[in-house]
Amino acid sequence: MTAAELRQARKTKGWTQQRAASHLGLSQTYLSLIEQGKRQVPRSRVQRVLAVYDSLSPLALPMHGQKDWAGMGDLKLARQLAGLGYPGFAYMRARATWNPSELLVAALTKDDLESRTAEALPWLALAFSNLDWDWVVKQTKIHDAQNRLGFVLTLARSLAERMNDRAVASRIREVETALHASVLLRELTFCHEHMPQAERRWLKHNSTLEAKQWNVLSDLSPEHLSHAFAG
Repeated sequence: MTAAELRQARKTKGWTQQRAASHLGLSQTYLSLIEQGKRQVPRSRVQRVLAVYDSLSPLALPMHGQKDWAGMGDLKLARQLAGLGYPGFAYMRARATWNPSELLVAALTKDDLESRTAEALPWLALAFSNLDWDWVVKQTKIHDAQNRLGFVLTLARSLAERMNDRAVASRIREVETALHASVLLRELTFCHEHMPQAERRWLKHNSTLEAKQWNVLSDLSPEHLSHAFAG
């Protein structure tokens, strides 16, 4: 969360720095330094800030850093997705603590995810279509996961078109089109690298068109994902 975002969130509330500081559990002096970009929001106060400044998007959450990606397993991913509003995990009571941009990258770098977790990623790209795509693309390229990202983008864009959300579809298509030049020639699975050889052979002939254009082995299509957006 930037100094400008925090300053605007306070002004949206119509609060003085003194009043905002009392709600945030900070001193007015420290809040002033944060709004000037001279200090960061203490990690222990991030959730408090998001709760108080309800106009702030989860995209304002600070990044955890690559060292924490290894600990992002299926259950933790599911809880984060639930906290961000994913209908498929609505039964979980959770609060998002990860920036959607970083959450998407951390998930795409996993060799293996449960199918229902991987299937939530197009929703993440669609629900937060204004995330930091330059950063996401750069990070997925570093980790050779751009094919998976491209597949997610194609599914998300197709869903946006079905929902007649032209602005979001256009935004995603722009990233999708630019990424096509970086497709890796080697085949990847959609976060299911240790699948049985029989399944791998089947998918070589039965992957969807959306997956084939990104050299991804998957039978996932937009039709399979529509239920996730009905909630």
